[in-house]
Amino acid sequence: MNNSGIRHSRSIVRARARARARARTGAVAACALVSLAVLTGCGGSGSADSATGASPSASAAETSAAASAVKPLTSGELESAALVKADLTGYEVSTPAKAEIVAADGVEVSGEECVPLGRAVAGTAVGKPAAATYRRVTGAAASGEAALDINTGTVTLASYASAAEATAALKSVADAVTACAGGFQWTAGGEQLDVGKVTVGTAPKAGDEAVAFTAVTPLDGVDAPWKVVVFRDGATLAHFTVFNVGATTSGKDFTFPADLVTAQADKLA
Repeated sequence: MNNSGIRHSRSIVRARARARARARTGAVAACALVSLAVLTGCGGSGSADSATGASPSASAAETSAAASAVKPLTSGELESAALVKADLTGYEVSTPAKAEIVAADGVEVSGEECVPLGRAVAGTAVGKPAAATYRRVTGAAASGEAALDINTGTVTLASYASAAEATAALKSVADAVTACAGGFQWTAGGEQLDVGKVTVGTAPKAGDEAVAFTAVTPLDGVDAPWKVVVFRDGATLAHFTVFNVGATTSGKDFTFPADLVTAQADKLA
């Protein structure tokens, strides 16, 4: 997430707080898109965070010899596999501007062991991908109090030279979830954010293996949860980072949108 994206997300939080008050009289502002570089999703029919305490790699499968020989996707193939509006119901899908995408070296994280988490939350592919593509996804606005219950974020597809490299990148995220449970600091675009704690989510049934976690970040006086899921399909990692507008004003937890991961997994299959 770049500097303008962070400011934009905070402006949405403030706007939603005002909208919540107006909703009691029936006038609610429409939801705005968030300038992120990555979104998080959940696979299967349940929530990626419906339970805690499981191993970050609970759903991980052993990398087979066949998987290690998988041909990595090209930039063009990643674009073809990326989500579009027709793949989803009730969402707006767009491609972030190049200036909104943060390079890996543009994300500074406190503690080397926490770097994969900082990059995942910031919307930057972990490890050293050969190619990547990004989509911004925002749930459709509703009326009344429901206008605050909107999931928004970004989906990133990253292709690696081999399934083994993709597996190692995913493992670095799983290891960091455990090592950095007490929180960390990260900076992108000159803006520093604190993550107060990191909790393990239930890894979705998507691709070959997956990791899920929630990062809680103080944002304008509220402990806002950000949910992240990364799953591997051969030599490709699909990253999802999402927050709920209502949760950023209340600090309450929210259910991760499983349909995002399901749709992406179907396109990669």
